Amino acid sequence: MFFKKKKKKLEVINTLIDKDNVIRGNYSYSGGLRLDGKIYGDLTVEEDSGGTLIMGEESRIKGSVVVETAIIAGEINGDIKCYGYLELQPGSAIKGDIEYNLIEIHAGARVNGQLKQITKAQISKVQKKLPFKKDKKVEIIGDKNDS
Repeated sequence: MFFKKKKKKLEVINTLIDKDNVIRGNYSYSGGLRLDGKIYGDLTVEEDSGGTLIMGEESRIKGSVVVETAIIAGEINGDIKCYGYLELQPGSAIKGDIEYNLIEIHAGARVNGQLKQITKAQISKVQKKLPFKKDKKVEIIGDKNDS
């Protein structure tokens, strides 16, 4: 065969933000995050946590996203930096620039921005800028009618 399919390494999902939850403020996480709700702020994986982001179809983020691995089926209004594997599912919508190491875009995914592949040297610079693990201070609102 000409192409070898790389196995995707996904972290165990240990954090769930349900569809009825809205987070206002920047949020950092470690491990695996399943997002079905909304985040109004930046989302960043913590340093050396190997974080995975999985976004459901109804999920929304208004802010920039820095992740290692992501599978996106929802909407992001902001820039994405992904230094591992990024997958855009059918129906996903990105309004912003994407920097990636490895990307898979399914038919039906929409991207309104520039795509830029980052090198291994650039990836190590991004990883050095990630926040250390610290307490999370965010406001969580349980009203699903908030937009």
